[in-house]
Amino acid sequence: MRDRIKAVATDLFISHGVRGLTFGMLAERLGVPRPNIHYYFPNKQVLAEEVLKDYAAGVVALYSTVWTVTDRSLPAKFAGSLAAIRERYRRVNPSGSEGRPWGLLTRFQHERDALTPAMLDTLKKAGLKFDQCGTIAVRQGVERGDLVKDTPQEEVSLLVINAIRFTGALTTKDNTFNRVEQHYRAVCNTIGKAYGTRLYRKALAEQSRVSALEHADAG
Repeated sequence: MRDRIKAVATDLFISHGVRGLTFGMLAERLGVPRPNIHYYFPNKQVLAEEVLKDYAAGVVALYSTVWTVTDRSLPAKFAGSLAAIRERYRRVNPSGSEGRPWGLLTRFQHERDALTPAMLDTLKKAGLKFDQCGTIAVRQGVERGDLVKDTPQEEVSLLVINAIRFTGALTTKDNTFNRVEQHYRAVCNTIGKAYGTRLYRKALAEQSRVSALEHADAG
């Protein structure tokens, strides 16, 4: 029951935010009396802290899997990250119904003044993990030979980190996933033009070929 409450609460927090969610709303969605929820979570703050902690850990694990593996080119990491984000976005926004909030981290970032210190700490730690993912990905890109050896790693890492961190903000602004895809493509191509090696260009061409085949299959 505890896991059911957290799963439904996650969706409701994304849709309505910390301020908007009520235990009455949660009880109605679960089909249980409110005291059943209070048995596990005495108040909304405790529930929100646990939901956010679990959600952030999942996102961090996802990005770590995509961005820090050693046997994947940097263009492939961009493509893998984009595919994972698109999947999460489409769960909430099926094609033709764009515009709904879809990420808990972005939703809570917009309500920072309503968060507890524990929740703010969770967001901060997740952000630091995202920074590490971007830094590691660029370092591995140099080590693999995707990027030239004199690549300014700190500057290039910042481009990757911003792509990781601000996907939710991009979809909020544009109300579609198109802006995220454009941003990822622009950052990946810009890094390649400035510092990419032959291996980078080859990997980028392969990702473009795969993407074209996927679009053709979808059509």
